[in-house]
Amino acid sequence: MRSRWGRVRSLLVAGALAVTCAPACGGEAPAPAAPTRAAAPAWADVFDGAPDLYAVIRPRAMQRDALYGAFFKALMRAAQARGIARGDTMVRAVEGADEIIVGVSGGEGGVLVLRGVPASLDPQKVTDAEGRALFRPTSDRATAIEYELVDRRNADAGALFVLPDRTWVGALGDARARARQAFAAPSGRPAPEVEPKALAVVRLGGALVHALDRHPTYGALTRKLSSASFVLEPGKGGLVVGLAYADADAAAWAEMHLKQLIQEIAKDERAPGQAGGWLKEARVAYEGQTVVMRVAVPPRLLEELPSASGADFGL
Repeated sequence: MRSRWGRVRSLLVAGALAVTCAPACGGEAPAPAAPTRAAAPAWADVFDGAPDLYAVIRPRAMQRDALYGAFFKALMRAAQARGIARGDTMVRAVEGADEIIVGVSGGEGGVLVLRGVPASLDPQKVTDAEGRALFRPTSDRATAIEYELVDRRNADAGALFVLPDRTWVGALGDARARARQAFAAPSGRPAPEVEPKALAVVRLGGALVHALDRHPTYGALTRKLSSASFVLEPGKGGLVVGLAYADADAAAWAEMHLKQLIQEIAKDERAPGQAGGWLKEARVAYEGQTVVMRVAVPPRLLEELPSASGADFGL
């Protein structure tokens, strides 16, 4: 992209050539170039670099999937029961969105993006479980309209920004000020690329991949870990886990440890979805500096996951 000075200089040179050439050539000066349109605010502008946690969930695609459709509905019911989803209108926004994007970095707040929200939904009409309005606009003049929570008892409650393309961006903590600035002066930051056909993608980096370094079971896998990814493929494609390490030796050692760990979990009758049956089919290999595990996801596991807790996995 050319700098502002480069664009100005190009226009001055073009104008000078037009003025000097028109009398000599007997022609008319060309019409002035149409003014360039300012970049529209885009949700990707809110991220300042790669978040430590970056997740993409595709609700509509998941609901259409023969294997995961019922699982997604059960997950939404569990979220409502635990108070995570606030009211029916917010549930409709989540279920009807093309994509749910989550970005979290330590100390920088969190971002929740809903892309392709149903056009019939109005942020001012989103209510909680008791039917009370959740949001009110702070300004309606900006390209990205900002809403705040009606209940302001939590100073870090964050804000909701509504972009022109049916995209809602929720910003919490420090991310709110960053979002306001980014949408006022869009930079055109490209959206992070993820697998286009996946139903869900989760990527972990930074400090998050080392959150379990001291765990007696999982610490051996995470101490030299650079990043981790989890990709849920449609239908019987299953779950693909990628663990990237700093060097090939660490990856080779992690492959061996992961195989042993899978065998131990498979023997644990307390693991959700009868892990002893489905984990035995997991395929583990390392490719360069990355350990890849592929495993089919059984329907029994999908039935139990919405009510499972970290303790069920030894966390």
